[in-house]
Amino acid sequence: MAAAETGPLGILAGSGALPGRLIEACAKAGRPVFVLAFEGAADPVVVDKVPHVWIRLGQAGTGLAVLRAHGVRELVMAGGVRRPSPLALRPDWRTLKFFAALGWRALGDDGLLRAVIHALEAEGFTVVGAEDILGRDLAPEGPLGKHAPDPAMAADIALGLASAREHGARDKGQAVVVAAGHVIDREGPDGTDALLRRCKGRAAGGVLVKTSKPGQERRADLPAIGPDTVAAAAVAGLKGIVVEAGATLLIDRAAIVQAADRAGLFVVGMRAPLLPAAGRTAPPLVYLIAGEPSGDALGANLMRALRRRTDGAVRFAGIGGEQMAAEGLTSLFALDDLAVMGVAEVLPRARTILRRVTQAVADIRTRQPAAVVTIDSSGFNWRVAQRLRRAGDTVPLIHYVAPMVWAWRGGRARRMARWYDHLMALLPFEPPYFTKVGLSCAYVGHPVVELGADKGDGAGFRRRHGIAPSARVVAFLPGSRGGEVGRLLSVLRETVALLARKLPDLVVVVPATTNVLGRVRAAVNGWTTKTIVVGNTEKYDAFAASDAALAASGTVALELAVAGVPTVVTYRVNPLTHALLRRVVKVRYVNLVNLILDRPAVPELLQSAATPEKLAAAVLRLVEDKAARAAQISAGQEALRALGYGQVSPGLRAADEVLARLRR
Repeated sequence: MAAAETGPLGILAGSGALPGRLIEACAKAGRPVFVLAFEGAADPVVVDKVPHVWIRLGQAGTGLAVLRAHGVRELVMAGGVRRPSPLALRPDWRTLKFFAALGWRALGDDGLLRAVIHALEAEGFTVVGAEDILGRDLAPEGPLGKHAPDPAMAADIALGLASAREHGARDKGQAVVVAAGHVIDREGPDGTDALLRRCKGRAAGGVLVKTSKPGQERRADLPAIGPDTVAAAAVAGLKGIVVEAGATLLIDRAAIVQAADRAGLFVVGMRAPLLPAAGRTAPPLVYLIAGEPSGDALGANLMRALRRRTDGAVRFAGIGGEQMAAEGLTSLFALDDLAVMGVAEVLPRARTILRRVTQAVADIRTRQPAAVVTIDSSGFNWRVAQRLRRAGDTVPLIHYVAPMVWAWRGGRARRMARWYDHLMALLPFEPPYFTKVGLSCAYVGHPVVELGADKGDGAGFRRRHGIAPSARVVAFLPGSRGGEVGRLLSVLRETVALLARKLPDLVVVVPATTNVLGRVRAAVNGWTTKTIVVGNTEKYDAFAASDAALAASGTVALELAVAGVPTVVTYRVNPLTHALLRRVVKVRYVNLVNLILDRPAVPELLQSAATPEKLAAAVLRLVEDKAARAAQISAGQEALRALGYGQVSPGLRAADEVLARLRR
């Protein structure tokens, strides 16, 4: 503790155990304290033991006067405080003056805390960090108790340290939970305990990783853990906790060790990845943009491949969904605003989409990545590329998933050539369409063949959900965009009712992406047939448990082919969109298996043909007709071989193409 101070130490007390630890440390050192306790945050049991005054966050003038009246010259900020709404803040004139001077710089937590410290110092106070008072309570390097992480945890810990630092760099939080090679969740404004509660049942065998934010104001918001953190990690099913050595406060170290040993968890201090020093080269930053869930899956696979090819020496930023988030990406915004398809469907959202284009371009120009990889979603991504080029930005632009110029609007290839440096195609016959207009293009293969759709555990899925081994299971996949889900669910409900008359033991399984999960659950709530809605984590197990599927046209139909599930493809768009498509589309099929084989191996019931009666009959045939099932499964394998199934990893091919552009 800093010694030879005159007057009491002022403690600005929020929630958590840190204010109590500071009070205890001062008592042992014989130094008086005075606590300014924030209403709704500080613990009265702790505060009531010492001289104190309770105030609201908006009473800055009162707080400063009280501190001076009690002879406080040195202050320490301790504990969390929820940021209130302007209405709940009820600021006095002193608080209003502070925010008027601060302006929008207060958007980030760390920026706000820095501004508070600066304002307090301008008032003549000295602000010290909790570590100055509790220096011996900083986490050391190495295990704290008798347990240590086994070598198999090394990859998860490395991912956690890198992801926590990246998350902190965005001033979003200090902690992440990683399990089985994926970032399960990240800390938000509600803190570490809330993060662990959210991960219960989702992160078995994982690890909590907590680091300081790069360049963090250590006097304001040093990371901390206590015995309650250990208990919450145990309840969440984690194997242990990793904290940044020398930068994490241990709230009652002895109790932490005792709790960890009792729960069989490791708690270990490690050095977090440093920001590159001046003159040193940081790992390249690759900026990825996926505009819908299918692109999210491709982006996640590409991130894994890039990390593998570079031994982890790569950083990511951009826009993605839940699968890219699991690989460590903190998305600039959610995918919901972008997952729209069709002219009539896009028009009502045009203003929002254009605003997001502006936001993405600004983020790219601020971050200065080594390359930008846009994934499918040409309506959004091409606008980003166009604006970057018009602004004179020379960042390498790579597009992943060639537009189907062989199916419609051939002029799109020439438009792409104006903006992009390279294109990665999924189909072997696509590159010539683009190289002839001067755009570099390489066939990399379709990543769906390596995403694990053929690795599902059908028997385990049936056991978990109480489905009898003899029951007929049909997977219904209504799509990943809000509009398509809305158009198909009513038709699917009637289709299920018709199927149930023919199949008394029918069980319906509906895998849904996160962005439409709530809507799907609400819609199927009234279905009389047993219906099970699952998220992405159980999708491939659901496929393996299914006898047949009815799916909205898209990448998922190809995943079902990989899984060997006979499928009926359906789709409905707005009538205006359909009328426009009929004028420009040049191909006979929408399903990729049919397109590759140039024959209707997979039934397609689209638009007016997508009636409950026709859909139910087509699905019933695949459930009951063994010859029809076998023929479609065989055709699917034939098409997959043409896409590189069982050959060199498409994800690694794509990673090599991206890295080649970086090297150039």
